Amino acid sequence: STSCQTIQAMAREAAAAEPTVSTNTDPAGGSSRDDSDSTVGPADEGGCDSEPASAPALCEFADVETLELLSARLLNTMATRVVQGGLQPSDAMAEVRGLLSEKLSSAKKGPRGLAVLHARLEKLEARRSFGGRFVSNAADKVAGKARELEVRGEYRHGGRQRLALQLVQRYDTTREWHCGCDMEQLGSTERERHLTSCVFRPVGCSHAGCTALFSARYEAAHDGSCEFKVVRCALGCKESLPRRDMEAHVAGPCAMRPAECPFRALGCLAPGLVQGEVASHLEEARDAHLQLAMARLLQQDQELSELRQAMTEMRAAAETTAATSASAAASTIAGLQKKIAALEAGQAAAQAAAKKSAAQAKDTTAALATRLAKLERERG
Repeated sequence: STSCQTIQAMAREAAAAEPTVSTNTDPAGGSSRDDSDSTVGPADEGGCDSEPASAPALCEFADVETLELLSARLLNTMATRVVQGGLQPSDAMAEVRGLLSEKLSSAKKGPRGLAVLHARLEKLEARRSFGGRFVSNAADKVAGKARELEVRGEYRHGGRQRLALQLVQRYDTTREWHCGCDMEQLGSTERERHLTSCVFRPVGCSHAGCTALFSARYEAAHDGSCEFKVVRCALGCKESLPRRDMEAHVAGPCAMRPAECPFRALGCLAPGLVQGEVASHLEEARDAHLQLAMARLLQQDQELSELRQAMTEMRAAAETTAATSASAAASTIAGLQKKIAALEAGQAAAQAAAKKSAAQAKDTTAALATRLAKLERERG
């Protein structure tokens, strides 16, 4: 594919820029480089797109995802050095390319492989050059500078991928993320066979609609999860469809989706019924469903009759209760009226007695006054 050819060309250019180092024969027939104590020549003064000088001696393939991630990291590192370190883009590029010439430690302990590279990139990002400054909203400004650098020719994706490949070949001494097989030790037939079988060769997904690009060693894993791969229905119907449509299929139109008989509420519990069999089940069980429906209608008629009878009895009871209550109320009212009449009669009698007592008191007072007057006359 075009993507594969691009990566192969990029790898050839990167391999051509590799330093000459000693090699050890690989058990698989290739060779590995002993980079533990080696250095490379001066870094290019230009951008990421330096031209190769010769054909590659080593296999040109490296892990596609690793190159992609490292390429993005390199852009971020350069943008950070420009924004926070006060460097010119060309100087930031020179610093990154300088990592190609840094000596690798031979110590058995401590970070190894690409961990060393990322540690050095992190150290670069944290460095403060002369003229460097504190920058507010640094993350946003670094992201903006990265976008700005990416549109410039020397910092575009392809150029950064070439530099990323050089760094992977330099730091991945255990060949975990790149092949590094010595192609010069292979015959033409073996070379062709290796180019089509190397586990690091870039492979594009073969499923229609998928644009994923990955190393061949991940092909099986990708195939097992690719959302665009056409697979047979998970429930076992005859349909084949892209994996990403499977969830909607098994929840909707799939003929093997578990289903219930529309007459389930009436008592039809047809076991193991699936959506594709509902129509035939309704046809085959038509008489049984009719009997269930008639039985339910009779049951409802009986229940309705019982409800009507209950309502009639409740109405009669309410009327009886009302009549009884009315009679009791009338009796109570009559009793109260009698009590009121008795009270009124007693009140009238009391008033009459009071008047009589008042008249008697008046007569007595007058008699006493007359007698007193007579006594006063006799005394005088």
